[in-house]
Amino acid sequence: MNQKKEIKGSSETTRGITNLDKNFYNWLVGFLEGDGSFFIRSNNTLGFEISQKTIDPILYYIKKELGVGRVVHNSVSGVSRLVLPSSAQGCYHIINTIKLEDFRLNKRQDQYSKWIAKVFEFFFFPYGEKRKKEKEVPYIFSQYEKTQKTFASKSPCLTDSWLSGFIDAEGSFMISLPKGKNNNFRPRLIFRITQDEKEIIEKINSLFNTPKITVYKDRNTYVSSISSKKGRERLIKYCLAYPLKTRKSLAFSKWEECHRLLKIKNLSPENIERINQLRVTINKIS
Repeated sequence: MNQKKEIKGSSETTRGITNLDKNFYNWLVGFLEGDGSFFIRSNNTLGFEISQKTIDPILYYIKKELGVGRVVHNSVSGVSRLVLPSSAQGCYHIINTIKLEDFRLNKRQDQYSKWIAKVFEFFFFPYGEKRKKEKEVPYIFSQYEKTQKTFASKSPCLTDSWLSGFIDAEGSFMISLPKGKNNNFRPRLIFRITQDEKEIIEKINSLFNTPKITVYKDRNTYVSSISSKKGRERLIKYCLAYPLKTRKSLAFSKWEECHRLLKIKNLSPENIERINQLRVTINKIS
């Protein structure tokens, strides 16, 4: 394998985890759960990227904070990707930044675990120098050792920004205007998160006292839907404390404005028109 080469010691390889702002770090881990991917190509080279369906400034922001990578855009598909270097130093930088145990999704934790193990196979152990490498980079080696163990994933909570990142990746805000009795409009606000791991959806539901889970059997996905007033208020309080960072922050602001309008007992025609404008704007953002 042409990727095998030694990693030289440096301040990067001895200082432990990269010093990112705590709120940004937790947000990033949540965002990676949905839109990140660690993979091993068919030619046995390593890959790590974050993708977006549009040209979103968030990729450039993440690149700036991480200090590595390049953003590429496919003009045909419209997909943009932040591609991280697959060199020894590039892979090390990621392991030195993202802790395996901070992932909440079982599938992402498993994917990252296999990726870390492959990094060690390619770069750390090709010359039988396991003990030497362990002494040179104790933090990195501790992450490798965790790939050999099984441990429970953390649960999402409302006291850090992980869920904010996960919402940026997998959440959606919606406003509908179905007609009620006598052709009166009855605005309805819905927030949804879709995922193929039922366990994480159950945990998110518990945060917002939302018992219902919608199951799409044909796609093997589970959906958490928050539409109650109390659930919305709890979600709004959380998102104001831990702001979203992608274009979905614009959708959230419109959704939150609609929530405030719904507190008015008798909506005027002007209120209804404003809610409809908010609905159209959210659809365009989505």
